[in-house]
Amino acid sequence: MKRIRKLYPDANITAIDYDPGASHTNQTNRIKLMLTVAKDKEKSK
Repeated sequence: MKRIRKLYPDANITAIDYDPGASHTNQTNRIKLMLTVAKDKEKSK
């Protein structure tokens, strides 16, 4: 992810854990937050 962030600093990237220890709620909230950030960035253009 560091390399991608360096190459594309405006990219909307987030880490989402998909292992047995990660809760479904946490995964869903991270995805929702990523989408909200993307929408906010698009509105501010």
